[in-house]
Amino acid sequence: MKKLITIFIIISITLLAAFLTPWLVKDPGTVSILLLGYEIEMTFIVALGLFVAFILLIWLTLYLLRMPKKVMKNLSNNRSRKAFAKGLLSLSEGKWKVAEKQLLASSKNSLTPELSYMAAARAAVAQNKIEKAFTYLDDAEISTDNPLTVDLTRCELWVKIGDYEKAMKLLNRILHSYPNNPRALHLMTQASQNSGQWQRLREILPKVEKLEIMPHDKVLLLTQESIQNQLNYAESEVDLQTTWNSLNKQQKSEYDNILAYSQTGLKLGMYEQVAKLTEDSLNRNLSEPLLVIWEQLNIDTVQKIKTAEKWLKKSPDDAKLLKSLGQLCLQNKLWGKAQTYLNESLEISPDPKTYKLMAQYFDSVGEPDNALEAYRQSEGTSTQLILTDKSNV
Repeated sequence: MKKLITIFIIISITLLAAFLTPWLVKDPGTVSILLLGYEIEMTFIVALGLFVAFILLIWLTLYLLRMPKKVMKNLSNNRSRKAFAKGLLSLSEGKWKVAEKQLLASSKNSLTPELSYMAAARAAVAQNKIEKAFTYLDDAEISTDNPLTVDLTRCELWVKIGDYEKAMKLLNRILHSYPNNPRALHLMTQASQNSGQWQRLREILPKVEKLEIMPHDKVLLLTQESIQNQLNYAESEVDLQTTWNSLNKQQKSEYDNILAYSQTGLKLGMYEQVAKLTEDSLNRNLSEPLLVIWEQLNIDTVQKIKTAEKWLKKSPDDAKLLKSLGQLCLQNKLWGKAQTYLNESLEISPDPKTYKLMAQYFDSVGEPDNALEAYRQSEGTSTQLILTDKSNV
């Protein structure tokens, strides 16, 4: 802008001179000056030339007087730039103490002292001089008209030293004013992940992906990690259900999410909700972990037996399902069914837990010898289940 004004003034003077010159040549006129008792007379053009020369002489004198100061300032700025460059090099090489000293020196007479202070703060943190680091950042804030960069550096240092609460508080304020700031969003991602603020992490990840701050695969992994942690560590039924309701259709159909919801729901006593979800999933695919959770649900066992027998029609050779049915029949004192299901399960896949259930069955029907043999088999102290025929005793 200043250059434009100067150019405009020069052009204006040139045009004015071009306009007046022909008139002055034709009729130059005279100028009389009374100086120290003498009368000096000259043409107007000569007087104008002397006036311009006098102005130029004053300007040149002032320029020469200011030149040493300007030269010294330039030399000082050059020294600051060199010290800053050396400080950054030392910082990159891990020479923290040297870097801190060089960067502080570069802040003097620098055109951008805030950059020196912010780099010095990083060097101080590397030496575990936390208080000094934030003092340097305070100095940087005083030295700049744009505190955003300093605030982002503060947040970066807070994240680095694990003070996530302070970092997130300031980052929330920054993102309120600058919602698409890439550095603020990246730092918020780190802070919320490291501090276990999973809901906040899920809130910002769509924008992180949209602005291409992180690759799509990384965003997917973080999203899934957030969901899993929210489901696994929900402390109340309201928390768990709120998290589940926030998932989209695809996320609700993912096995890991169903399993996490069911495990936590079982702990919180949400039997009806978990029963519906697990049964819908088991109808599609008999998963052992989900089947184990479903077994433990405190719901009507008669209905559970009917449901499991429907699954058995689709998977008649599933040893885990047969074991579950045997256990349910034991609970309902359906001894004949219990024995049948447990025997079929053992024929397909001998398992210590199934042998223990068989021992419980024998205890219940009054066959202690067979119960003892089944217990031995479950503990691995017997290699073959040899049963006593009670009818022959």
